[in-house]
Amino acid sequence: MTNISSATPVATAPLDVVTRLLHLGLAVFGVWAWLVGSGWIGAGAADYEKPDHSWYIQHRWVGITFTVFLLARILWGIVGPASVRFVNWVPWTRARLRLVVEDVRSLLQLRIPDRPTHVGLSGFVEAIGLVVFLWLALSGLSNAITITPGVKLTAAWPHFIKHWHQIGNVLVPAYLILHVGGTVAHSVVGKQVWKKMLFLE
Repeated sequence: MTNISSATPVATAPLDVVTRLLHLGLAVFGVWAWLVGSGWIGAGAADYEKPDHSWYIQHRWVGITFTVFLLARILWGIVGPASVRFVNWVPWTRARLRLVVEDVRSLLQLRIPDRPTHVGLSGFVEAIGLVVFLWLALSGLSNAITITPGVKLTAAWPHFIKHWHQIGNVLVPAYLILHVGGTVAHSVVGKQVWKKMLFLE
């Protein structure tokens, strides 16, 4: 078996089918959970304590489905192909962080970084996204366990977790702006990254 240095990003191989399916599932169920939970669609998850709490129920089950995809993605980042394993691309080494800084400088000079998937700034953004979504997933699971639909939540610790779960109302759109913005910017310069994720190439 070939050992791959943790200082060297491995991301030149084409994205495998499993990675693309997991990404698609995360995108669909993540955005769906956010739209319902924040109230952009329906009454929002805050209706959990009302007699009619159907939007909270939808948010809960969509969120649980999202969590399944997220945990599968994390597992795949441990045992999947070398190009998607966290050890090979998460920017926790000096060499990888240097690439992130270089990409930021390129953007400040109005130049779009041209790197393989997961390398440089794109890898940094994805790593931050996984951490943020892991918190939202775990806190959402806690809410699903501690919240009784139709009953006001009064216990201090569950209420604290619910409060900080709602930070997703800000973090999710912020991440979407970064992630989708990067995809659009690459498309403008002729690098159609989105086609890979939709199995169009």
